Amino acid sequence: MVGALALFVLILILNFFGSGIKNGFYAASSPMQRTFWMAGGSCSGFLTSFANAGSLSKQNQNLQGQVQQLQSQLTAMQEVINGNQAQSTVSMACQNNGFKLLMAGVVGLSDQDIMSINKGSADGIKVNMPVINQQGALYGKISKVYKNFSNVMLISNKSSVISVKISQSDVAKPEIDGVVKGLGNQRIFLDLVPIDDTLNQGDLLVTSALENVFPKDLLVGTITKVQKNDQNPHQTAQIKPFLSSSIDNLFVITNYK
Repeated sequence: MVGALALFVLILILNFFGSGIKNGFYAASSPMQRTFWMAGGSCSGFLTSFANAGSLSKQNQNLQGQVQQLQSQLTAMQEVINGNQAQSTVSMACQNNGFKLLMAGVVGLSDQDIMSINKGSADGIKVNMPVINQQGALYGKISKVYKNFSNVMLISNKSSVISVKISQSDVAKPEIDGVVKGLGNQRIFLDLVPIDDTLNQGDLLVTSALENVFPKDLLVGTITKVQKNDQNPHQTAQIKPFLSSSIDNLFVITNYK
């Protein structure tokens, strides 16, 4: 009975003073609870970010893939546009000569000044056909033919020799004949010009068609430096050719004989 009475008194005390006791307990423990709460929140945020990192990385990869796909499509469209513009330009440049032209994409360039194109015997390409760019400048001639590809020996190839005419800046003066030879590395020079002829920096060189390999009046290059030696009956000159290693398309003249 004493125990029951003591329990009854304890219950009464808790009912009347419970809120105060709880308040005291919360007051004493709240700093510790806040610390644990903030720590828990930080840990939760960190774990959530860590968990989402994989998802964000995957989304980033997907976005990069879409960007690359769009860039590829844009590049393809630009190549089509450039090809159409090149075809139009070269057609206008050569329409008066009666040339039949086949546009070919450039595949590569070797260290021996041999350029590869993506047209071959299946497209009607044959050895020795002249090759020009869209401005009508001479690049070289077909040196080897495969079914779907061909090699173009550039005019800068060390085996290349071309008969040219020098159109001087003074149009009143007669044209001068000479020979352009390849030096390799897309470099050419003018040779076999009589020592008494006058050459000037900026003079334009075009094909003369004496050897019947190339049509006449195709652009070859311009004179950058004249070199004379009184001990030699001929003079030479450094030439800047109309060549570019970054060209996308070339044109094969298929009906020149």
